[in-house]
Amino acid sequence: MIVQEPIQINRLNFQQVIVWDCLNNYEYDNAIFLAERLHAEVSSEETAFLLGTCYYRSGRVNEAHNLLQNTHLTLPQARFLLAKCSLDLKLYKDAEIAIGSNLDIVASEFGEQAPFALQVLAKIYNITERRGKAAEAHRKALSLNPFMWKSFMQLCNLGEKVDPHHVFQMNNTEFSFGVTSLMNLVSNSENISFVNTNIPNNTSMNSNVTPNNIVARTPMTMSTSITPETQAPVKRMHSVFSGIAPIPFSPSFGMLPMEESPVLYTPTLTDSNEQKAIPKIVNSLRAQMSAVFSPAPRCLGPAPRRSSRLFSNNNSSYSVKENNKSPSRKFVAPKSPSRKNKQRTAKNIKTNSVESNERNKTIEAVTPTLTPKSSNGIALLNLLKELGDAYKALAFLECKNAIKLFQDVPPKQLVSPWVQTMIARAHYELAQYDAAAKIFADIRKQYPNRTEGMDIYSTCLWHLQREAQLSALAQELVELNRTDPIAWLASGNCFSLHKERETALKFFKRAVQIDPDMSYAHALLGHEYAVAEESDKALASFRTAVSIDPRNYVAWFGIATVYARQERWKASEVHIRRALTIHPHSGVLRCQLGLAQAALGKMDRALATLERAVALDTENPLCRFHRASVLLRAGRPQDALADLHHLKDIAPRESLVYYLLGKVHNKLGNTHLALMHFSWATDLDPKGTGGHIKEGFDPSKQEDPPERS
Repeated sequence: MIVQEPIQINRLNFQQVIVWDCLNNYEYDNAIFLAERLHAEVSSEETAFLLGTCYYRSGRVNEAHNLLQNTHLTLPQARFLLAKCSLDLKLYKDAEIAIGSNLDIVASEFGEQAPFALQVLAKIYNITERRGKAAEAHRKALSLNPFMWKSFMQLCNLGEKVDPHHVFQMNNTEFSFGVTSLMNLVSNSENISFVNTNIPNNTSMNSNVTPNNIVARTPMTMSTSITPETQAPVKRMHSVFSGIAPIPFSPSFGMLPMEESPVLYTPTLTDSNEQKAIPKIVNSLRAQMSAVFSPAPRCLGPAPRRSSRLFSNNNSSYSVKENNKSPSRKFVAPKSPSRKNKQRTAKNIKTNSVESNERNKTIEAVTPTLTPKSSNGIALLNLLKELGDAYKALAFLECKNAIKLFQDVPPKQLVSPWVQTMIARAHYELAQYDAAAKIFADIRKQYPNRTEGMDIYSTCLWHLQREAQLSALAQELVELNRTDPIAWLASGNCFSLHKERETALKFFKRAVQIDPDMSYAHALLGHEYAVAEESDKALASFRTAVSIDPRNYVAWFGIATVYARQERWKASEVHIRRALTIHPHSGVLRCQLGLAQAALGKMDRALATLERAVALDTENPLCRFHRASVLLRAGRPQDALADLHHLKDIAPRESLVYYLLGKVHNKLGNTHLALMHFSWATDLDPKGTGGHIKEGFDPSKQEDPPERS
């Protein structure tokens, strides 16, 4: 039993390395098969975590959740995976229990994974409408890791005032997230020794199987003998596991740097070459790490396991000693090296030690000058500051400033699809649909498989009445991915433009079914219900949208328009003011507020509001039309003529403009001009202007931007 214990443990660790190798090469079926064999043989938390990782990465979330749920979990990595599975399955209570609710304890327990665990916790808080706690968790994640861009975006989307210049900077404390494994490799490589070089070349492969005589991810072919040359790379590879548990960290961290060092994989290495290779690799890795973070990171990983002794340098000699007792395994006595070889080896070691000392002196002289301010990490943080300023402006709907800031980023970043999408979104929020559509069209041409922002693009085409382009876009997106809600939103906009209400509603419902947490999909569904005069369903959709995203001003505006159609003007004014607190620079929102104030008899306030609406959006015909309408009701027909003549020039085929002109001339006593304009209005739209004037444009002719924003 004493002999079999190290053999079994070594074999299990080797199988773990093979499973991680399959995962890192995206061979999930093979990884699952091997992980299941491993878990069947040794049912432990570590093997359950490995198998759960295989299930999760291959999309079998239910199986991963069930496996981990029925396992007593103590490893932070296993608890984090369980939380991810629970979150995907919408088991929010289970996910919160798996991580914990105390942010400080989460930060200390999860080590390097703490920022990501806090992000999961923040998402749970946001979904369960505990947005104050969500913001706190995102701030904590950013304080631990300044590269968590998603947390910054979510804080901006929540309406939190975040200063990018304060967030994206190195903390005074040591920053070690994401680099501990590589630093362990550098540190442990210094202690590598070759104690097993006495094994002769004719040793059979039937000897004891340990991680040290299994060569993984090397270009060498398997032979029938274990030589010192094949032992050296394996010792280096497994040295990364000597200070941490084998399971939580992928073995690829220990193997990837080795691929960049061809010296380690040369099949004809001699003892002297091996000794030369050690300081070169150590110094190379140390120099690379110090170029990014000069302070030595703390190891926040789990404590060393007792089985880690099997990866120590004495392991090989121990295995040989135990196997000498086995009658089925024989070893040839190693030949002692000749005196000439001893002298040569001693000379080489002396030369290598001098070179190593010189390299260490050079590193020690250079390292103090490599402060974080001159590192690559600071360069990335500076870029994040620029993008953070621009995104913050866009999130708070300061669109003109956002466009300017995005255009000031470095040229290579400016032409990237994400930055271009953000610029197009800013134009869209300014109701500059033509400019936004041009940018989206360029993105679509260069990146035909990219779907981010295409829902906004389809809405721009809806406003511009471009039926052919919208139809083509919807068809392409559906063919690209039928499970993407953006494809069905584009299809819904397409059929809405064709006035096929039932089909449009079906596609919007499909988008909501695929992604119930997509606030914009609920808002579009609500507007389509409102156009179909199904007020109760419209209000339900709008309320769902604002429950998902309280800053969705489009949904707040939708609720206000439904109340306006029901002539509940007081409620309409309350909700439109809520929308204005989110988007104070919208001319259309102020226009709707002016209409509510006019209906409540507050003519002076209404005219002042409409004046500001026109000033904010001079090119929007809707604001001028409503101002002319209120001026006419306020007994100022002469002042209304200027706006109506301007509207006639920019919308020459809009019947409501001619009808209102007829009303103004009739008020002024110009009967012949009134009859002429009434006649033109009737010719343009025989059914729409027969008996009364509507207080807004028909959405099928002149769109109300917020209704389809």
